[in-house]
Amino acid sequence: MISGIQIALKNAIDVIAPPATPLQDFTYHWKQLMNFYVSHLTDCKVPVQNTSIPRHLDVLLEILLQEEKENEPGPCLEYLLQHKLLDLLATLASAETPPGMRTVCLAFLRKLLGRSKYPLLHHASIYIPIQRLVALCNGNPPSPIEAEEVQFLLTICFLVCKYPHVTNIINDAPIAQTSSTNNPVKEDNEKQEVQKVTYIPTRQRNNSNPLFEPLDTQAITLVNPNLFDKDQKRLLCSSRGFKMGTSVHVSSRRSNESVSSREESVSSSPLAQKSVCDSPSTNTKSDEQWEEKCEGDSSENKIDEHLQNLRDLRLDCTDCNVYDDGSYTVDDNQSLRSPTKMLGKSQCLLLDALMSYLNSADNTVRIRACEGIMVLASLDDPSFAQTIARSELPSIVSNRLENLFNSIPAHVDHLEIYNVDVTWGLDSPLWTKEKKFPGCRQVAAFFMWFDYCDQLIREAQTDLAETLAKAIRVMFFERIVTPALADHHVVLITALVAKCLKEISSTALCAEVSYWLVGQDRDPDIPNVWTSPVLHRLIENCFTDSNDLTVETLKLFEEAIEKRNEHILHCLLLIYLSTRAYYDNTAADSAIASWSDEEDEREKEKKGSLDLSYEQSHSRTLAPSNIHRVINCFLSLMPRYLQADPDVNNYEKYMPAWERQYSSVLSDCALMAWPLEAVMVDDSASSDSRPEADHCSGRFYLGPFLSMLFDKVSNMSKQTYEINLEVTRLVSRLALLPHPYLHEFLLNPLLPLIPGTKSLFLCLQKVVKQLVSEIPKTSESKTILKETRQRLLGDCSQEEEKENILYESAIVTEEFCKDLAAIAYVKYHHSI
Repeated sequence: MISGIQIALKNAIDVIAPPATPLQDFTYHWKQLMNFYVSHLTDCKVPVQNTSIPRHLDVLLEILLQEEKENEPGPCLEYLLQHKLLDLLATLASAETPPGMRTVCLAFLRKLLGRSKYPLLHHASIYIPIQRLVALCNGNPPSPIEAEEVQFLLTICFLVCKYPHVTNIINDAPIAQTSSTNNPVKEDNEKQEVQKVTYIPTRQRNNSNPLFEPLDTQAITLVNPNLFDKDQKRLLCSSRGFKMGTSVHVSSRRSNESVSSREESVSSSPLAQKSVCDSPSTNTKSDEQWEEKCEGDSSENKIDEHLQNLRDLRLDCTDCNVYDDGSYTVDDNQSLRSPTKMLGKSQCLLLDALMSYLNSADNTVRIRACEGIMVLASLDDPSFAQTIARSELPSIVSNRLENLFNSIPAHVDHLEIYNVDVTWGLDSPLWTKEKKFPGCRQVAAFFMWFDYCDQLIREAQTDLAETLAKAIRVMFFERIVTPALADHHVVLITALVAKCLKEISSTALCAEVSYWLVGQDRDPDIPNVWTSPVLHRLIENCFTDSNDLTVETLKLFEEAIEKRNEHILHCLLLIYLSTRAYYDNTAADSAIASWSDEEDEREKEKKGSLDLSYEQSHSRTLAPSNIHRVINCFLSLMPRYLQADPDVNNYEKYMPAWERQYSSVLSDCALMAWPLEAVMVDDSASSDSRPEADHCSGRFYLGPFLSMLFDKVSNMSKQTYEINLEVTRLVSRLALLPHPYLHEFLLNPLLPLIPGTKSLFLCLQKVVKQLVSEIPKTSESKTILKETRQRLLGDCSQEEEKENILYESAIVTEEFCKDLAAIAYVKYHHSI
């Protein structure tokens, strides 16, 4: 009974006073929001959190999203678009009216665009205010609301990724900015209109704010001692609008007072700064006239007139310290600023805004900005990719890499470099007490940014990826790293480069680094004539008196080989071996023990061709019939009385590990167009241009890399254990490669060679001769050999006696011969 009365009462009320429609609710809350400015024109102390503005905006957002559930645009969205309400919000946000309004407006638009199921960005009433707000988001100088700003930018990035057809919108400069620049009179009128509806603080910004202090370059400990001079020159160039200007670092520390000060955030806006500087008395007079006018009207007329005056406003967001030519200027606090016009070279406001946050003191803000840049770079739009390639992004990425590299302290232990395992994102593991070492944070920061560069290039559009990779090669590796390889701290620098090589995963960056390492010329070097300065310097570093430098350089070469880059392998090794100029085809038939010549002659008689790759799926070069003779050559190289391991066939225990590694190598090299067999090729036509490949001349050049490596193998009896271990590791990595000429040259001890040619087996024979002549001179040599083997290969951690280079080299040579025998058999097993 009671419920029936309630229903009847409700129906009667609805007839007398029907409930408001969503459009009526929408317009009501919007007018209530704008009514705040009628009542608070001169109040400059009310933060937005203490007003009703956030509540009204939340209701407006809820109405719009609820309306979308009907699966079609409704009257509220049409009202929003037709009356350009977002343009009004952008005006209020740019003027920070009231203080904190920019944060509220950014959050409202971020939620509206992110939650809406319609692509709204293409509407002029949407993208024009979005462009204006994007132009306001600038991390130079730092903003106390940069977290909200970068979150807003990231939302726009994902919308562009979701709707690629709007990329032309974010490429354009704001219409309002262009029109106001071309019409100074209209610009002044617009600013006067804004002054009528917004209050202007009368207090100027404190120029001593530590937020805007430049980077203290004197406080950085550097690998490169001349960074300060270079930075001064670079900053001077950038202040003149240099084409490849670098990004300016700002102080990473913030003042708590400046972050919490509402007056500071308001006065730092371009509108407030310009208005205060021009004529504060005019502002006061305009406010008084507006108040007097409002007092004589009704409340409804106030709101309507207020909305009418705001609808067509366009606020120029350009910094007042920027000239029309887009050059940098110095403001009162002597800090370089990166204005929107200067970054406008790229014609992509969104990208320029994101790049301004790369030097933020907030790690989360930096990472969000990096995410947005990666999203834009990954768009599969060639014209948009060209726009990004012409922007400041390649220069900024390379310069930040340089600055982080130079900030690594010179006292960092090079052995700690390989323990650093970080990524650029928030998922990077935290540094524990066990992993910390002096300078670890600087090292981690460098490798985090290098990892980001690698991931950015891997995800970027193809042409853009090549541009970014080339910029890193030219501006970082060639300009910074190459001179540093001859510096006092070359050991640390070599370790850093080796770690970089190990971490590279993008194809474009790997290709550019290979060009830096071995040069772009694919022709063979002539003896004593160097075409690649980096390769020349690295090989020279292998022959210095520093054991640490030799070991780190060999590790760098090992990482280069492990990349399985065709250009690196070609220039280091294959160009010198692919002609088979080392093979002595004049030897007697009884002396020839080539792995495939007998089969080649057989096929030649049948088809008259040496191209056997179309007739078989396996290589007879890698699987010879005399494999047991090959294995016995390596196992019997060391005399029995110098062998510390009594089990001669102990090489079999190494085969499972080499089996796994060779399977990985085969997978990596599957796409390389390598031949199946090592056969003689008639290249007499090219012998004039390539004298090192002339078989008749009796000359064969190993190339600088193999020559260095064989010299190191020959000198094993006089080198430290660490150097010998790295030399054998590097040779083993080369022997694993499934290239027939390299395989034959390294792993065929029975191969007839032209006189004067070095080979791996001959170098090992030389080492064994030195060991045979020296070790028996020591009493109890057999016992010392066993103890040395136990110390080097055993599990005991304590050193029972001092190191002995001669005996350690004997153990390394013995184990190395077993490794070579195991590799030869593993490759044979895979090829049969």
